[in-house]
Amino acid sequence: MNNLDLYYRMLLSSGYIAWLRLSSQFTRTLLGTAWIGLSLIITISILGCIYGTLTGVTDWKSYWIYAALGILCWNAVATCISNSCSLLERSRDRLLNQNVPITLFIIEEWFYNSFSFLIGFIMIFIILVLLKPFLLFVFFNGGWLGLVNILLGCLIFSLIMSPLAVLLPDICQLTPIFLQISFLASPILFYRQSLGNLYWVSNLNPLYLWIRISREPFIGNLNINQQICFFLTQIGFIYLLLFLVNKFQMMLLRRL
Repeated sequence: MNNLDLYYRMLLSSGYIAWLRLSSQFTRTLLGTAWIGLSLIITISILGCIYGTLTGVTDWKSYWIYAALGILCWNAVATCISNSCSLLERSRDRLLNQNVPITLFIIEEWFYNSFSFLIGFIMIFIILVLLKPFLLFVFFNGGWLGLVNILLGCLIFSLIMSPLAVLLPDICQLTPIFLQISFLASPILFYRQSLGNLYWVSNLNPLYLWIRISREPFIGNLNINQQICFFLTQIGFIYLLLFLVNKFQMMLLRRL
């Protein structure tokens, strides 16, 4: 068995371990992993009603699609970044006792977050399809690419934040502040035009790019060429980050 085959087997094992972790988290509950989707539905319902009323929404069906996908995608990005800040520290014993690449631990955490995202998406999307059945056509006609792109974005954030949090521990203290301000200042639960002359503020949040790319197909702005270009760019960036993290693995281990 060559090294590449071994690495792919480890990747599959990482995915399986991530699923076991997610399942075990809800073992003692009656609804199991369905709580992931239910918690998102409750959050979207409460915040959506508040923000929709404050911003004077008239087309509530379209707004619920906009808000639901915004919360879902933002939650995926924010959770991924937050968890990545402490990932290598939490995995310290395993890293020092197992001769495996750091990237496998990062990918395992990404699998964990991705499974959670997909469970939440399925439950929310069923409700959205009941509101607008046309969304089912949008999904199969290219909307799924937006979901792939945000999952790839989460992997990029993990590959950046995990080693960065080891090299610059103070970043872990700044991350929650940045995420909170980014959420409040970005058009996730409100339309961009609601900001009026302050619409430019939404451009200051680089994370919003992934929210916009993943949500646009479902709100009538499907651009297949843009989605494919974004996908290919992210794939190339991921390979670069995997190479760099593996190259500097020993330096990161010494800092743990």
